Amino acid sequence: MKVKELIEVLQKLDPNTLVVLDGYEGDYCVIKGAERIHVCGPYKAVPWYYGDYKYCPEDEPEATEAIYLIK
Repeated sequence: MKVKELIEVLQKLDPNTLVVLDGYEGDYCVIKGAERIHVCGPYKAVPWYYGDYKYCPEDEPEATEAIYLIK
């Protein structure tokens, strides 16, 4: 999802709507913050318990800016 797509969804909500993420083994948890990072990917054929992207340095040629939502 891109920021533009996220903004379109959020604009339709009440500003006091709670934002949550998946919990580690179930249920949900509240976002504690957000951080700008750089990632590389998406990678194919990764085990289901790994993400499609990996952290990489900003100066890496394939680095993509991303927003990391902190649990």
